[in-house]
Amino acid sequence: MGRQTVYFAPPEHLNDPMEGLRQIYWHGDRITWRNLLRHYVICLQNRLFQALSTDDSERLDPQTISVFQTLDNLPTPEARSLCEACIAAVEAGELHTALLDLLACADRDIGFSELQLLLRTVHIDWLGTVYGVFVEHGLAQQGQPVSAESSSLVDVLRKFQHLMPQVREQVSDDGVEIIHNIRQIMSDQTTLLAAYQHADVLQPKRASLFFEFTTEYLTNLMKLVYPPWYVACFSGRHDNAAMWSYYADNHRGCCLVFRADDTETGRSLLLNGPTGYGSDGISRSVQNLPLEPVRYTAGEQRIEFFTNIGRLPLAPLARNWFQDNHGRTSPLAQHLNEDRQEAWGNAYWENFTPPLLRKLPDWQHEKELRIVLSDILNIRGTDEGRTFTYDYNTLDGIIFGINTNLSDKVRIMHIVNAKLASRSVPEPFKFYQARYNARTERIEAHHFI
Repeated sequence: MGRQTVYFAPPEHLNDPMEGLRQIYWHGDRITWRNLLRHYVICLQNRLFQALSTDDSERLDPQTISVFQTLDNLPTPEARSLCEACIAAVEAGELHTALLDLLACADRDIGFSELQLLLRTVHIDWLGTVYGVFVEHGLAQQGQPVSAESSSLVDVLRKFQHLMPQVREQVSDDGVEIIHNIRQIMSDQTTLLAAYQHADVLQPKRASLFFEFTTEYLTNLMKLVYPPWYVACFSGRHDNAAMWSYYADNHRGCCLVFRADDTETGRSLLLNGPTGYGSDGISRSVQNLPLEPVRYTAGEQRIEFFTNIGRLPLAPLARNWFQDNHGRTSPLAQHLNEDRQEAWGNAYWENFTPPLLRKLPDWQHEKELRIVLSDILNIRGTDEGRTFTYDYNTLDGIIFGINTNLSDKVRIMHIVNAKLASRSVPEPFKFYQARYNARTERIEAHHFI
């Protein structure tokens, strides 16, 4: 109460793992697929660097996968030379050729599950190849080979490439996705069984590197599409017992009653928070932030990866994702043309917010409203960067919970009364007490001051 703060939480701090869920898919050509596989190797060699300097008992942090790393921004010429050697070694293998041929000839949407399975197929072999390059450069010691039987894997990929057109004719693209989802479930079960059987030697670091990297890599690719987002959550109701229980410390907390402003585009709330960087660090100002209702519906937004990479500058984006070694540009890069950039940008931002304002129907009792912030300027990576303050002019009252103890009520009232002197709105500030009404079987707020 004294600090008057409103905290904007990152999605990993929210209580629903489906928050902001987007169904990502890939529809590429030979140039873009080759660049994605190169990017995978760049991130894999960086991950191996992390693993070599990490204790076996430590799990590698999924958030540190370096999806923004390219050959252009490596710190030293030696680092670039090592990375190029890793890419060249992987691309020299027949397994890489088989996978690239399969992807380039697909000419259809490749879903998360399918791409995950395909990359898992080559992952152990490529990890062994990258490790071999590290050994050649004196960065690792020669140990037991970790490569798989690449010749048999090549046969699997070639047969899959041959059979997939026939499968599509029989079951449609949706059926193909279902097949891959089933295969993914089976693969996850096999991985879990293998990990269980080797639990005595499978340290967290090795599990991260061998079994979890592919999934974590694909998940982190979304960082290249949209900037990080954060939300402050509000509710349109105060009478739900379950919400009082898990949001207000089993009814011992209190509920703040804010007054939202009605505007031409909806409702908004005045908050003071970070807007950028100034000479003294992060600068702050009062902002009228839109307060938007959450829609409770099933369904996910589908988004194609290659044509929605929005976090990279134009030139590096074109060079690292849409051009080959000879400077030829993929036809999929047409949205980067000057005459199409504005239309693409408008559509890109129109698609940003809707998934962040959608939750499953299981949550509809909350009648939630939220303020969503993107982090285009990279100022919200710390608690300071995503903590705002409210003015008492926007606070209409406080509802004490059924179990709020007397000393806490008195302490809160003293804090509020000391601040009300600067309040300039004509409406009086009100204190309420929550009580259960046995007749209506609802929690009601009774005004007492």
